[in-house]
Amino acid sequence: MKDVSLIDLVCGISSALDYISPAVTGHHRRVGLGAVALASQVGVPASSLVDLLLAGLMHDIGAFSMDLALDGLKFDSDLKEHAVVGYRLLKDHPFLERASRMVLYHHTCWSDLRVIRQEGDRETLLLANIINLADRVDILRRVGTSSRERCEVEQAVAGFTSDLYAPRLLEAFRELADGGLFWPLVEDMDRPVREMLSRNLLDVRITPDELIDFSSFFTRIIDFRSRHTATHTAGVAESAVLLAKLAGMSEQEQKAMRLAGNLHDIGKLAVPTALLDKPGALDSDEYVKVQDHATVCAEVLRSISGLGEVADWACQHHERLNGKGYPLGLTADQLSLGSRIMQVADVHTAITEDRPYRKGMAREKVVTVLRSMADNGFLDPDIVNLIIENHDRFDAVRTIVQSRALSEFRRFAEASR
Repeated sequence: MKDVSLIDLVCGISSALDYISPAVTGHHRRVGLGAVALASQVGVPASSLVDLLLAGLMHDIGAFSMDLALDGLKFDSDLKEHAVVGYRLLKDHPFLERASRMVLYHHTCWSDLRVIRQEGDRETLLLANIINLADRVDILRRVGTSSRERCEVEQAVAGFTSDLYAPRLLEAFRELADGGLFWPLVEDMDRPVREMLSRNLLDVRITPDELIDFSSFFTRIIDFRSRHTATHTAGVAESAVLLAKLAGMSEQEQKAMRLAGNLHDIGKLAVPTALLDKPGALDSDEYVKVQDHATVCAEVLRSISGLGEVADWACQHHERLNGKGYPLGLTADQLSLGSRIMQVADVHTAITEDRPYRKGMAREKVVTVLRSMADNGFLDPDIVNLIIENHDRFDAVRTIVQSRALSEFRRFAEASR
């Protein structure tokens, strides 16, 4: 593993949200870039722009965690609830603490922000109002599947009052639009975000250990969308690390396996919670939708430079040695030891944990299922033997980490009511 760009990482995570609905494709990217452009125009210090960009890229993360219907992007409906949930999802990580406060207030009007004193510094509240304006501009430009001309959006913004937005922000938007600078920056969807802004300013690097810590934290955003996914990632990651150790992988490789385990289901951000929570079997269309999460995982993680083999291990957890897996139908000669370990860890966790439609399997049934999958060429028999020979140890480890994750989820859910 190498150092990775924090901006690349968050852009990748943010891009996963695009898959939930065509109405929001590119929305978070455009809001993040628009917010940075507005902030630079009003003289916000360079040191604050990274936090602002992070907040813009993830400002609606609470809505997707709550599975709100945003197809219409109805700006004037009551969306403050998802801002609170987004804040609570982000606030406990040091990289995102300040960004979380911007997310908290990104649907609060300027007249209300001006009277807030106890919640934070004035600059952070201004930055929240900047995200609010960038968000509104993008929603005006694209409402559902329709769109408005740029000049129509500019006319609408010209009619906004100082109760909604700080006057200097409205003036900054007018200056940028008149100067031809705003729209080309925001609507260029081909170049990486980091290349469009100052490299020295925004290319914050995080170390492999920091990345693992960040990914452990970020599993709550992936998993907390549903009670039935709230513990899955923790179980897979812990099982994969133990398998890697028993298979003779080095300490560094074990760390890489934990990162892959933490991120292997990032594509499920694009799966509606109605499917994650469905108590019965999925129909064919629903099954395809759920399968898409592996494709999304690959597109997201491979967009992040520096992950290397970690992306393969994470994205190939539904591939099978006999070529009958998905999304690519890879075969044994194309699947590394790390990918094989992740496959077994994912299957073992899935069949031993409780699901919406069944209780977790007992040991005898687990052994039967795993041996059958190995005998029929789906899973690596050597890795399967490792987990069967150490079944009690794996089950104890999985139970401990999943119980911890469930307690955290319950605390989060209770506080969100």
